[in-house]
Amino acid sequence: MNFDFSSYPLRNRGYSTRPMTILDPEPKAVLGAVMEVALIETGNRSGREHWQRTQLQNLIKHAVARSAFWRSRLGGGKPSDIELASLPILTRQDLRKQVASEGSLLQTSDGLATKVHATSGSSGIPVSFHVSQFNAQYNEIRSLAQHFLQGQDLSLNRTRVSQAYASRKGGLVVARDPCWIGTLASVIKSGTNKRVQYLALSDKAACLKLVEELKKDEIGYLVCNPRLIDTLLCWIDLGFLKDARTAMWCPLGESIDRHLIDAFADLAIPIRANYSSEEVGLIAAECDKLSGYYHVATSNVMVEVVDRTHDVDGVKLGTVLVTHLHSYATPFIRYDLGDLACLRDECPCGHDGPTIHNLQGRASRVLKHQDGRLSPFYVRSKDLAALADFAEFRIRQTAFDKIVIEIGGRSELRADEIAAISAYLKERAGGEFGIEVRACSQIDWGQSRKRPGFRCEI
Repeated sequence: MNFDFSSYPLRNRGYSTRPMTILDPEPKAVLGAVMEVALIETGNRSGREHWQRTQLQNLIKHAVARSAFWRSRLGGGKPSDIELASLPILTRQDLRKQVASEGSLLQTSDGLATKVHATSGSSGIPVSFHVSQFNAQYNEIRSLAQHFLQGQDLSLNRTRVSQAYASRKGGLVVARDPCWIGTLASVIKSGTNKRVQYLALSDKAACLKLVEELKKDEIGYLVCNPRLIDTLLCWIDLGFLKDARTAMWCPLGESIDRHLIDAFADLAIPIRANYSSEEVGLIAAECDKLSGYYHVATSNVMVEVVDRTHDVDGVKLGTVLVTHLHSYATPFIRYDLGDLACLRDECPCGHDGPTIHNLQGRASRVLKHQDGRLSPFYVRSKDLAALADFAEFRIRQTAFDKIVIEIGGRSELRADEIAAISAYLKERAGGEFGIEVRACSQIDWGQSRKRPGFRCEI
């Protein structure tokens, strides 16, 4: 690592005014924590792996001491003698059982505040668990550290666009903060942090309203899910992103279809995705040199890929297991995320650390065939919009031979619209699927905060 800060927009008055002090305590602590992350994730492999083994032993010792659930799973051996691969896989059902029966494994006397957190519900019913104050602090530091690790410009704005799920009248809610790097902003100049929430993008007028808001400021780092971009593509030329000085798209929550990758390549706007989950935070960050390769956040998790029997377009993928090294409130040891991927010891770019590739995301985001095959299934909003008007849609595979699509914002559909939608989906999925098209005034998303366009329910 090159310790050269000449390219960073340092403030003239960013240094401490106290005697024998360079930085004040708060920014010094943040910068020190960022450097710790870099030290682990880019440093010597043997040193990193030794640190991980030690942290795993600490976590196991804590879980055994505080939890009957974990004592029954981990046995009576010494933590130093336990091999990670020998431990049972933790499922969502197991997680619910532990949380319901024991609550948080951190106590008031430990001096770490805890709170209840939950998954988004995109893979079914949301799962609740406990997180500590340290987890939130680490997530903030690790997010900031990524910009240092990849040499990204901190002076650019950050623009986060998301859907508002609370019941309220339509429109946009816009909030701005003077910076997005927290306490470190007293030393380093950063761009503004803009947050835009929309209720629905059901027509061109709603999309244009959002675009006009985004064009009011330089976008910089655009943070949003791929479905938003796909929806805008139905009505808007994405060239406005270039005009609004978008430096990078940081997609969240879903895999990115080829047509979106191509669209951003045409605009010369790089895409840099992260692989994360509500349960453990950041799992891996996309390589800045090779698209589709994700460097594991080894300061946070250990990753395994097991059971590589899942055939997706001819590639054998395995189930992703994560062990969250800082999960003392609710331990996550060999936790099954329900994702499919491959894992290698290093990245082709030269990064000497575990690297995830061929990441397909949730197994619930691929079609399951009767013969055991899995296939990616992505439907573009723009394609559906050409067949029928709608406010939103949801597609579900409910059986090996059945796909149901709900067209939101419509009380009924014409026969020609139903026929066109059915033919389109059959062409995308395969002739073995029967297609059921349902009109509904409003889609019932249940408790999920995410609204995936497709979900496999078998």
